[in-house]
Amino acid sequence: MSLTIPAARVDADTAPGRGCSPALARRVRAAAREHGAAHALALLHAATLPGVLPVGPGGHVLVPEAVAAGSRYDTPAGPRPRRPGTGEHLLARLPLPDGEVLVALRVPGAGPGPDGGAWGHGLVAVRLGLAERALREATDRLKDRTVQGTVMLHLPLVRALVADAACGLAEAGALTSAAAGDPGPAELRRAHRALDESGRACLHLLGAAGFATGGTGDLVRASELLADTYAPPPPVPEGDRP
Repeated sequence: MSLTIPAARVDADTAPGRGCSPALARRVRAAAREHGAAHALALLHAATLPGVLPVGPGGHVLVPEAVAAGSRYDTPAGPRPRRPGTGEHLLARLPLPDGEVLVALRVPGAGPGPDGGAWGHGLVAVRLGLAERALREATDRLKDRTVQGTVMLHLPLVRALVADAACGLAEAGALTSAAAGDPGPAELRRAHRALDESGRACLHLLGAAGFATGGTGDLVRASELLADTYAPPPPVPEGDRP
């Protein structure tokens, strides 16, 4: 399956320095839920940082293969051209269940730029869609399975895990909803943590199948790596500040 990067769509709320608009968040969330991580990330990238590699606070990049071909990368001072000799390093290629690949890079001196807010906010919407997909796939796997004549989804422990996964989704959605306003770094960190917990609950639901390659477990791990790459860093304790 080949990935086509969607044409950029201008959104009134994705102007430089602003967060992801509710309309864009809905689109990328639905894309992640129905089509997977690569399609949703390409859609978000085309709408927020076309032609520019989005870089996390640690100088890392995790994007679909087609997006990784961008000619510039983001820095705190704004986009810079990619040139030989800058120390850019390919870290890994992460396969996804849909046959696509995420490319992990390390770019010294790079980081979130002044126009990168919409990417960071939209990434939570992508992860929300991936978490919804993971929960759907986990429950679909269990709905026809029985233990001593009882449908597994009716077992108390399984129901508790489903509730944990759903609560993580609800918390992240509430923290980043339009009604909550433009989320700050603290809200984004909390949303990412809630989605990490939701994904891990889905892995527990899947059991050994969650560790098999090519399935839902790959999706959950890719989602968590996106948070590791792009989530805002925690504040420096006051006593450790220069």
